Amino acid sequence: MATAAESRPAVRPHRATLPNGLVVVLRENHANPTVALQGVVRAGACLDPPDRSGLASFVGAMLDRGTRRRTALMQAAAIEDLGAHLSFEGNAETLGFSGTSLTEDLPAVLDVLADALANPAFPPDQVEKARDELLIRVRMAEDNTASVAARTANRLLYPEDHPFHWPSFGTEPTLRAVTRGDLEGFHARHYGPQATTLVLVGDVSPDRTLPLVERAFAGFPPLGGTSRFAVPDAPPLPGAARRVVHLAGRSQTDIVWAKHGFARTAPDYYAALLMNYVFGGGSLSSRLMDHLRDRQGLVYGVYSVPAAGIGAGPIQVRAGTNPARVDRAIAAIEEEALRMHEEGPTEEELAEAKGYLAGVFPVRLESNSGVAAQLTAAEVYGLGLDYIDRYTGIIEGVTLDQVRAAARKYLGPGAHALAIAGSYGEST
Repeated sequence: MATAAESRPAVRPHRATLPNGLVVVLRENHANPTVALQGVVRAGACLDPPDRSGLASFVGAMLDRGTRRRTALMQAAAIEDLGAHLSFEGNAETLGFSGTSLTEDLPAVLDVLADALANPAFPPDQVEKARDELLIRVRMAEDNTASVAARTANRLLYPEDHPFHWPSFGTEPTLRAVTRGDLEGFHARHYGPQATTLVLVGDVSPDRTLPLVERAFAGFPPLGGTSRFAVPDAPPLPGAARRVVHLAGRSQTDIVWAKHGFARTAPDYYAALLMNYVFGGGSLSSRLMDHLRDRQGLVYGVYSVPAAGIGAGPIQVRAGTNPARVDRAIAAIEEEALRMHEEGPTEEELAEAKGYLAGVFPVRLESNSGVAAQLTAAEVYGLGLDYIDRYTGIIEGVTLDQVRAAARKYLGPGAHALAIAGSYGEST
């Protein structure tokens, strides 16, 4: 049986801007009568006031809890009775939504989606239920050494007035401070068709589908004025910053060694991505895993991950280890970072990284949802409608000199953040 990727027509996606400003991207695949739906509203945690950290995620958590037309139960029934799916999730930079449906049910799903985005009612009882669930998430994160270390590293890297200083899902004090009026105000300021991108992949066509979308979103009121959606650059760290968070009785201590990274639109993004794969992003084949776990037995696991979005997020090296091995593990991480900074990858390492990144990409396109995710990213970051077709060539065109330059730029010695969480030292 042919996969979705193999049966998908070799047609260019269609992009349209509706009269109210909503951007719609369609990709046709008529292999079966289904549609995958994805999209974003540019209304993520980067827009939270510092004293209301988690506000954007709170608003996102309310979108399926009742509108001015439907109760929460009615919203759920309208989707579940069709055997369809629709969900929302607040992130650091955007509010994401996704769904699936049969072609014949798409008008009904679009109607529920548009109603949720345009008309949330923020019922007081549902506000408190959502608050309780968000607070549970915060408490679970505060009890997890890996999460504590990652969030602590970000607080060291970014000043208090920078959105990345705060966890996107908030803190207990800030979530308790959020009022229903805060939720309504955030929605009114940031939710509108001009801030929204909708991607539909599957049994769709411009002539048939665009009128359905326009009809469903006709009641989505445009935002007043214009605003530039951006994340500010962070000031450089003056030097190394270290913090230990003592969590007693833990058999594992988690380490996060972090530096300022790069945005998704950075000119050297692909070179940095390949550099990171060799350094610690390639799981079992990475230098960090090979040297720290396989050769020296210092860690249970270790990897590096860049948070490259609209803003330049951190590059974090995350490792879990026995409390007695923390200092040796940190020294080994810094040694590998310095070696990558000075030498960069070898030709063989770069070839392996290219092979993996180019080879795994088609796997992500084997479903309509996977294609929709890539087209959503292409629209958010301005990568072009032909991004999927160009991706492999972009990866293959990156040179060894470019990757070594990225290593020199992003993994230099000196300023970095180091967070340790677990049964090690005392809290500072």
